[in-house]
Amino acid sequence: MLLREARERAGLSREDLARRAGVSSRQIYDIEHARCSPRRATRAVLAVAVGMPREAIAWPAQPARKAA
Repeated sequence: MLLREARERAGLSREDLARRAGVSSRQIYDIEHARCSPRRATRAVLAVAVGMPREAIAWPAQPARKAA
């Protein structure tokens, strides 16, 4: 299950989830749109905030870095 699905299942807006997890709503947006991959500690906090085990959420892979 993707973070967005887990968030919606929990009845939370991006802003609600951000407040619960102590991150910005922009970071939630970026994670949901695979623009960034959260650190392990952030994954744990987000999973608790949506009421699911961390392993039950499909996290985006680390995006490739753009060549300079």
